[in-house]
Amino acid sequence: MRIGITGTSGVLGSILLEKLHKMENECTNFEGDIRNIDEIREWLGLKEIDFVIHLAAMVPPSEVKNNLSIAFDVNSVGTKNLVDVLNEMGKDPWLFYSSTSHVYKSSDKTLSEDDEIEPISEYGLTKFAGEILAKKNYKNLCIGRILSMYHKTQKPPFLYANMLNRIKTEDLNKEFELYGAESLRDFLNAEEIADIIIKLMEKKAVGIYNIASGKKTKVKDFVQSLTEKNLKFKNMGNSDSLVANIDKLEKLLNEK
Repeated sequence: MRIGITGTSGVLGSILLEKLHKMENECTNFEGDIRNIDEIREWLGLKEIDFVIHLAAMVPPSEVKNNLSIAFDVNSVGTKNLVDVLNEMGKDPWLFYSSTSHVYKSSDKTLSEDDEIEPISEYGLTKFAGEILAKKNYKNLCIGRILSMYHKTQKPPFLYANMLNRIKTEDLNKEFELYGAESLRDFLNAEEIADIIIKLMEKKAVGIYNIASGKKTKVKDFVQSLTEKNLKFKNMGNSDSLVANIDKLEKLLNEK
């Protein structure tokens, strides 16, 4: 298969690229600026592509909040740039757009793809805007709303990397201050997320799919799992819940 990928410098993109290469797919990665439509034209004009996996984004919610204008240009306008060029060139490859659970409103219930949209962060807002622009302008589209991804190669400010760093450097006999300690999340390793995206691609799935474990875990329990030391948590800030219903995904993946 001939596959184009944006965002291969990120954790998920690099894992996905490696997996696809091992499967002997022909991959071409976009190394330009997704905000530059001419660079996208040049990339897509180089060779025929059957599938496009769009991962390029500004991700850490704290960075998005502090650089909201840039984040909109990258996450929202950049996505429209990509679909505009695909349409302009008369190409119709299957397109995967990487979105997030942050588009949802916090809920005590598991979140289905058709549940209420009320982004819990500026990051979620920019990604939902990207969803709208992609859906409005492109038909052969799969949107994957990824829940709480973690991986050993992540770096701060992501939760997993931050917590590993704190566990190594702090006095764990003292109270461990943790924002959103009681919040519920749906954690899934990036390796598994990459496998799911590949399966969605192989099935040429169209529509919106939650990409998650479907299991709820308190943030403090996830952090506790990273150390044998019994931590004394001090809950900081508010609590919320983002846990996915993955019935739609499982039904698709189990189809023969």
